[in-house]
Amino acid sequence: MLRRTKIVATLGPASLPPATLRAMMRAGMDVARLNTSHGTLESHREAVRLVREAAKEVGRPVAVLLDLAGPKIRTGENAGGRSLELKAGATVRVTAEPVAGTEERFTISYERLVEDVEAGERILLDDGRIELRVLDRDGDDLVCEVVAGGVLPARRGVHFPETALTAPALTDRDREAMAMAVAECVDYVAVSFVQDAADIEAARAAIAALGGDIPIVAKIERKVAVERLDEIVAVADGVMVARGDLGVELPPEEVPVQQRRIIAAAAREMVPVITATQMLESMIESPRPTRAEASDVANATWEFSDAVMLSGETAIGKYPVAAVTMMDRIIRQAEAVAGPAPEGTGHGEHDDHSYVVAVAARRIVESDPNMRGIACFTRSGYSALLMSKVHPDAPIFGVTHAEAVYRRLALARGVVPILSRAVTTTDELLRVLDEALLGGRFVEEGDEVVVVASLPVRAQGTTNFLKLHRVGDAAAYQW
Repeated sequence: MLRRTKIVATLGPASLPPATLRAMMRAGMDVARLNTSHGTLESHREAVRLVREAAKEVGRPVAVLLDLAGPKIRTGENAGGRSLELKAGATVRVTAEPVAGTEERFTISYERLVEDVEAGERILLDDGRIELRVLDRDGDDLVCEVVAGGVLPARRGVHFPETALTAPALTDRDREAMAMAVAECVDYVAVSFVQDAADIEAARAAIAALGGDIPIVAKIERKVAVERLDEIVAVADGVMVARGDLGVELPPEEVPVQQRRIIAAAAREMVPVITATQMLESMIESPRPTRAEASDVANATWEFSDAVMLSGETAIGKYPVAAVTMMDRIIRQAEAVAGPAPEGTGHGEHDDHSYVVAVAARRIVESDPNMRGIACFTRSGYSALLMSKVHPDAPIFGVTHAEAVYRRLALARGVVPILSRAVTTTDELLRVLDEALLGGRFVEEGDEVVVVASLPVRAQGTTNFLKLHRVGDAAAYQW
């Protein structure tokens, strides 16, 4: 049975040995995520090389997603290297200046702290375990009340759920990482701590200035991003439901609601969506997940996520291959009992004809039991990505001559990427499709498929051709 929902696995010390990488690919990894919050850029460059080599040996497409760290805001060092005891109801001052932290005054490493944060707004420390409420500005300090106290070690993460931060989403290190991504032909770049559409456009401009053209995934992990969701998704090439940081900035009961809303927004704009964070987290230490984690993966599958993601489970966990295998098993079981898929919730402001062709192809394969799938001949990936968003109950064969497109389609739900030779004329199109489908043993000679493509064959960004085709009959066609 074809598994439609794809698996993103984060690479790290546990998964970078070549034998482990190959085993993870065979177990079902479709996308390798490189987290630039950890490791050096040279180590990530080497990881790209290892992924490419392993994918070639295994014989399947695996995309590489480079996840930018973004601006990491943390508390400073504490006096004497100790942890601070912040008690509820106490008053504390925070400053951007580097000071030895005490219970009375400590550092938050954001240079525009006093300018950006206003009275009445909350500051969350250490994954939200400690909450401050800003009372006033006083010179270079914010005067705060401790709303929820706790023990604060040095260099803990800081969140500003109600503040529109003016610092750019891209740091100098992010720009260095993007240069590496362009040089190594990385398949996707994820932008962290996105606040608005301008952050995505800035990342796209930075990549273009480097001579690259890499799809950008917007990570939705801030409250302000949730509030500006539609404008962000409209300009992004993909979306990630980054539930870790989102769960700090939002009440826990809101996270599942926003997950569904983000997935729906991606469906409207017809871009891939990844559901991420803590999906099988117990498998960092255990060979089996909890029942709740299994249900979490199944629910993300039933909500029609394009992909679900493993983080620490495969980066630093004891059982990286088992984690991928388990996720594969859960997805397959969930898809086997899923109800009818939605036909698609819209097609934005893009190309109405393409959407109509995609819906027609779905309806044909679902009404004709002889149809074995939908074959999309695509130069840019557009036809196959669009087809995946109308969720046909049949395989989508994304046939392309472009290796970059071949890898990128590994993220698209329900798409089986196939690498073919290039086509320059309409006469060649069906012959090359036959070669690709039969050569990979995806279908048998005489099977029927729906073919969708762009004509003329050099066109990109539109899908205007649909044909019912018996595989093996291409030589008999006269145009």
